[in-house]
Amino acid sequence: MATQPTSASTPSSNTPASTPAAVPAAKSAAVDPKSVGQVPVAADPKAAPVAEETFDVQENGKTVKKTRKEVIEAYQLRQLSDKKRSEADKTLAEYNKLFQTLKGDPIKFLKAAGIDFDNMATGYLSKKAEEAMLDPKEKEARAQKAELEQYKRYVEEQKAQQEQSKARAAVEHERSKIHAEIVEAIEANKELGLPVDEEMVIAIAQKMILQDKKQKPLNAKEALPAAYASTQKWLQGMASKMEGEALINWLGKDIALKIRKHDLSQLKKSRTAPAQGSLVKPKEGQAKPAAKPYKTWSEFKAEKLDTLQ
Repeated sequence: MATQPTSASTPSSNTPASTPAAVPAAKSAAVDPKSVGQVPVAADPKAAPVAEETFDVQENGKTVKKTRKEVIEAYQLRQLSDKKRSEADKTLAEYNKLFQTLKGDPIKFLKAAGIDFDNMATGYLSKKAEEAMLDPKEKEARAQKAELEQYKRYVEEQKAQQEQSKARAAVEHERSKIHAEIVEAIEANKELGLPVDEEMVIAIAQKMILQDKKQKPLNAKEALPAAYASTQKWLQGMASKMEGEALINWLGKDIALKIRKHDLSQLKKSRTAPAQGSLVKPKEGQAKPAAKPYKTWSEFKAEKLDTLQ
């Protein structure tokens, strides 16, 4: 007699076919729409995630758990490694075979390599026979000629090396001379306050090079004012476009502190010095206020730059 279907396989008459209660709990994460009257049922968001399948494998003598993905990747890597090893073994076997052929039958090996052994051997034997038949004096003359040619090549190589060394030494001497002239020009114009800095030395050298390409080359003393003016113009142009914190960050806090100290010292001097035309006279024995220790750009330009020919 046919058995009646259980309630687990047939939806209850009191439960709607579209409710999740009609679906077994074990298959709530992936529901077949055909089992619930062609109506898809959403997975329960509170259901625990399905654990990934793992396998026990031996690794360094220990049993470890590996997922299906890790097992597949390890298998693929092993297949690739075996393929590479097989190719390497094949190449090594071919090399050993060729080496054994070379040792056992070198003539066969040379012919297999495309070398005409008969012509090579004939030429070699002919050369040896010709040398054996030469007069001893002719042999000595040929040996001396070969030695002389070798000596000539050696002399030419040494001469070329000496010329290259002289050229490098001349360039280095001229470079050192120009560097010394630039340093001397900077030290001679201490009123500019320029440090003997490599960046300034390079800037002056560049002015000398540019002038040399255009017209009469400048010496270090002539190039110094031009380098100073162009550098000052660039710095002033950059600084004039900045404000406050950006300007301090660009110059650096150390430089900003130097400027503040200079302004403070000038302010103190202006307060201690009597105003022009003042009736207050300094006391006897009191030193007169020192002259202005710096020059303005207009004064410097009039005294230095405008006087250059």
